[in-house]
Parts: sequence; C-alpha cells; structure tokens
Amino acid sequence: MNSKSEDFGAKTLSLLYRHRFLILAFVFVVTSASIVISLLLPNEYTAKVNAVPPKTTTSSVESLIGGLSSTLRDIGLSKLGGKTDGAYSFLVILDSRTVKDSLINKYRFDTIYNIPKSKMTKLRKKFEENLEITLEPEGNYVIYFTDKNPIRAANVANDYVAISNSVAQKIVQTEAAYNREYLEKRISSIDTLITVYLDSLQKFSQKNLIFSPDEQVKAISSSYIDLKANKISQEILYELYKTRYGENDPVTFSQKNILDNLSRKLKEFEDKPGFVGNFPLKSLTKVGGEFLRLYAELETFTKVKSFLLPYLEENRLNEHRQLQYLIILDKATPPDQKSKPKRSLIVLGSFFGSFILIAFLLIIYDNYLNLLKKLKNVS
Repeated sequence: MNSKSEDFGAKTLSLLYRHRFLILAFVFVVTSASIVISLLLPNEYTAKVNAVPPKTTTSSVESLIGGLSSTLRDIGLSKLGGKTDGAYSFLVILDSRTVKDSLINKYRFDTIYNIPKSKMTKLRKKFEENLEITLEPEGNYVIYFTDKNPIRAANVANDYVAISNSVAQKIVQTEAAYNREYLEKRISSIDTLITVYLDSLQKFSQKNLIFSPDEQVKAISSSYIDLKANKISQEILYELYKTRYGENDPVTFSQKNILDNLSRKLKEFEDKPGFVGNFPLKSLTKVGGEFLRLYAELETFTKVKSFLLPYLEENRLNEHRQLQYLIILDKATPPDQKSKPKRSLIVLGSFFGSFILIAFLLIIYDNYLNLLKKLKNVS
C-alpha cells in the first residue's frame, strides 16, 4: 500500500515537473488577471451604528395583573404564567419590509443598484446583502451598512434607527388608540350600570328601611365584591390579550386559566355553603339578599372603573407622546477604511486555486492518455 502511494506521488511530481512551464504560465495568467480585476473592483465601506433600548417602567397591563396577585393568593390561587418581556422583539421592526423599503425609496437605491422598482423583490434582496443587524448579548442593537459611498453608508445606518423608531411609534399609537376606544366603551357601560344600581339601591333602602347590614354581611360583601371585581377585570384583560396577541398565545392562555379559576371560585361562593356560614349565599333572606346584591353590584362596578381608569389615561397619553424606542449610543460616521474588496485574499486565492486547478487537469489528462495506451495494447 505504501509503495503504491509512493509510486503515485512520484509520478505526480514527475508529471508536474514535466509541465512546469505550462503550470507557471497558467498560474501567472490567472493571478495577473485576478490582480487586474481586484484593482478594478470599487472600494466599499461599512458604517456601524450602535443603539440601545431605553429603560422603561412596567406597562399598565403588567401592573394591573400584578395588582391581582394579592387577592388571588387570598382565595387560594397563585398568579399563572411566567414573566413576559413584551409582545415582540424590536428585531421584528428592524427587519421589517416597511423600514427597508423606506430607505430604498429615500436614497433611490433603484438607480444606485441599477434595478428598477418593478423588480422590488430583487432590489430589496440586493439592499439586504449590504445590511446586517445584530442583537448583542448585552441588549444593544448594532446595524451595519455597506456602500461604495462612505458618507451614504453612515447616513443609511443612522436613518435606519430613525425610521425604525418612527414605525414603532406608529404601532404603539395604533395599539393605544384601539385600547382607548375599547376601554372608553367599557367604562361608559360601567357608568350606566353604576347609575342603575345606585338608583335601585336607594329605592330598595327607602322601601325596606335597610341602611346598614351587620358585621357578617359586611365581611361577606367585601369578599364578594373583591372576587367579582377581579373576575370582571380579568374578563376585560383577557379580551384585550386575545385581541392583541391571539387566543393561542401563551400569555392569553395563562390569563384564560386565571379567569376560569375565578369563575369557579365565584360560583362556589354563591352556590356552596362554607363561605357565608353553614348555608349558601343564595339562601339569605329575600330582603337582606337583595340589599346585599345591589350593594355588591354597585361597589363591584365602582371598583372596576377605578381599576381601569389609569390604563385608559396611559393609552390616551401613548396616542400622542413621542418616544425613542432605540437610542443611538454610537452614531455612525463615514468610515475612512474600506471593508471590501479584500484584494490580497482575492490574489492569493486565485494563485493557489489556479495551481490546484491546472495540476488536477494535468493529472486527469495524463490518466486519460495512459488509458488510451492500454486500450491500444489490448486490441
């Protein structure tokens, strides 16, 4: 085996030596051509912008959910679901077609790349070849853009952050407008119910001369109010999550579990003995039970309204306030050194590649000639 390998190596070296001038000429021509081509290639420059998301306070949704935790613990339930850091990563916006198309149109990359806008997919792909977006482990975003013009490369990188902020602002304002409209309708309907129950309670009290229940009824009422207010509030939050993230989203699913458990606890409170005494809530005397129901409904919807008002106000503010969702830490500046082409690598690659190629072709050709000789000898 070793002798065969040595024979093959010796034959190969002998073959290469016999054709050394051809090899040198081929390598020289290819390498020279690569030098000329690399010198003709235009320089390209890569600009970099480094941006960080701002430190923000917890959103109203998370605050409202957090406010439920103490009550849920009191009735034997724990907060379901894990921590959520928001609906999506900012990379979704940075990598969006909207941002890319805005920059393509602003800088007229269709004329720079000589690709008409009628071939937008091809134009966008060419733009993306010069774009790189990374999310670093520290939490900052780095955007690289490569262009033949160093000034344009820096401008595009900086504008990428500005346009992404604008798109994010529009998304937040649209979401805030929807939430505001939804909450205004719910609070308006709650105000109507409060008016109805307040009027009913006043008439019932005057008719039956009931103005203050005993201490047990107060305790029952307080528990009933908290439980039912949390159930109604959770229903509203569940509808918001379902509309915002979808019914199958993990966050929506966890809120549905909380709602189901609250509904079960409320039904047990109303139908089973033990919460009020050795009898269910519905077995209270007709007059006392009706007073308790009206009082509980009034307090329930009053508490729900106060529960939702801060979230409504925050969405009203979000509709109009301007925020920076990415803050530029290191602004992109026109690079003073090219990033492409790597001329030395092109020349070295051509040199070694041409040598390997000609050697391979010579070996194949020599084996072909030897095969023809053997066939002639056989015949």
